[in-house]
Amino acid sequence: MGLGFRHIHRQSLAGYALLQPSASTAQLNAWRRGRFISEAHDEYEARLIAAGRLQELGCEFLPGDALRHCQQRERGLVLLTLHFESFFAGVGFLGRCGAVINLMSSAVTHDPRVDPAVRTHFERKYRGLEHYLNGGQVLDMEMGLRPFYAMLNRRETLVVLGDAPVLPQGASMTVDFLGGPRRMAGGGLRMAQRTGSDIGGFVCVPDGTGRYRLVMCEPGPSQDPATIARIYHFFSAQIAAHPGGWWASDLLPAMPVQAGGA
Repeated sequence: MGLGFRHIHRQSLAGYALLQPSASTAQLNAWRRGRFISEAHDEYEARLIAAGRLQELGCEFLPGDALRHCQQRERGLVLLTLHFESFFAGVGFLGRCGAVINLMSSAVTHDPRVDPAVRTHFERKYRGLEHYLNGGQVLDMEMGLRPFYAMLNRRETLVVLGDAPVLPQGASMTVDFLGGPRRMAGGGLRMAQRTGSDIGGFVCVPDGTGRYRLVMCEPGPSQDPATIARIYHFFSAQIAAHPGGWWASDLLPAMPVQAGGA
């Protein structure tokens, strides 16, 4: 919308068709409508956060001791999440654990082709979120990775979106995601491994008016391939249960299943 080019509508339908080839046209269209509804919910929640109203929202953490993973840490923690349901509000809810929580963002909205209102919206939502992060920051990755490494070396938590294709000259990883091995952006994993940090995942979903559930995939050693495999199995199950909640479905065509698992 910001660029005035309606590719999301078309590419989302293509992504859902790859996700479930046997789905009917009616089902694919329903998921596509759900994708726009889910993103609209996320942006509404971002406006509440920018207005300092996060305390009006309640969140249940699953498992019940999920917040302990961000508290009293002996090493840093990278938490991967998805463009899924209410992930942005989930970052704010994590701040309730009392630990320092950080979020990696992107300067893509600073593209001069983007309407200034879009840039203003993102700037307000990011600065609003920082009020709930116990001194944590929302920083654009384009500013360089050194600040993120410093966060992890201070044993803080860094939230990174984990459902994007590989950027030019960017770190990559191949993981079993949504039905097969896919090559994806691997910056979060690389930072975790280079700092000796743990890595985990979470999703945050609405559970009635003003109520949410944050579901954590237990972190583990980033050097252990089983850890990242477990996280993406968790992500795949969450998307399969509610495809319309995944509002990065338009990116799936850019992450094809790798032939031979390479």
